[in-house]
Amino acid sequence: MVLNYHTMQKIYLTVFLIISLFISAGCDGETVLDEKHEVIIDNIQVSQYGSEESFDIATWNIEHFPKSRNYTIPYLTQIIRDIDIDLIAIQEIDERTSFLSLIDSLDGYQGYVSLLPDYGLRLGIIYKSDIIAISDPEQIFTDDDWAFPRPPLVTFVTVKKENNTVFDFILIILHLKAFADPECEERRREACEKLKNYIDTYLLTGAEKDILILGDFNDELDDPPHDNVFQVFLDDSLNYEFLTLPIADEPTYISNFGSSIDHLLITNDARNEYDGGLTRVLKIDEEFSHYVDYISDHRPVLARFFIF
Repeated sequence: MVLNYHTMQKIYLTVFLIISLFISAGCDGETVLDEKHEVIIDNIQVSQYGSEESFDIATWNIEHFPKSRNYTIPYLTQIIRDIDIDLIAIQEIDERTSFLSLIDSLDGYQGYVSLLPDYGLRLGIIYKSDIIAISDPEQIFTDDDWAFPRPPLVTFVTVKKENNTVFDFILIILHLKAFADPECEERRREACEKLKNYIDTYLLTGAEKDILILGDFNDELDDPPHDNVFQVFLDDSLNYEFLTLPIADEPTYISNFGSSIDHLLITNDARNEYDGGLTRVLKIDEEFSHYVDYISDHRPVLARFFIF
């Protein structure tokens, strides 16, 4: 029997798809093909980190979101549902419309994405709308791209339990300058000095003194004092506390060398709500093998407040 060109093409395609299916099955079975030979997303499952007995907040750099046009939103949707965190401070949103699509795919959640910077790497918030409300989001230092290439996002957050306010605070989301050269380090140091002055002068003098600063700080907390860009906060331990300082040796940036550069910083008044709380790095990449491929090169960092 002589096979024509189109028949041969179909045979080759079928063989290719079968081989691809076996390869996919060998990679944890997380990617399969449907009857139309199109890639579909299987259900994945990671650990639940949120708790009904606590208010759980995290910072998460989601690396040039969406990292994959086909996979990132469906995978991230399932991960956010599984980890069950109340509020997530987001960094590195490149596409506003894609981020809004992510929010639309998350029943029970709402979100906000910043307008700046124009080129991407925007900041955002994802939160459970039944217990959390945000108001008056704005960006500060919008005219200072030397210290703040991504202007910080500030909003007021109210957390409720059974219609009673149990915690309200000012949330500041940061994404400081990256890279380890002296100029970038100086830009981060200047940003910390200016931010502390802003908080001391404009925020702590107001009625609301609970302030949470979350984000990708792009530097490590355990550098020696002469080389530590955060020293201005560390020296004022009476009024500020890095919740991530006790876990400064746990990498949040996934690389061959690893580094802890994603942090949570609180003001003194917020220590009352955090009393007895915990902070941890969520190693989702150890549960989901395609995490770095489709989600991020950063791990989320969570702080738990036992306020309920």
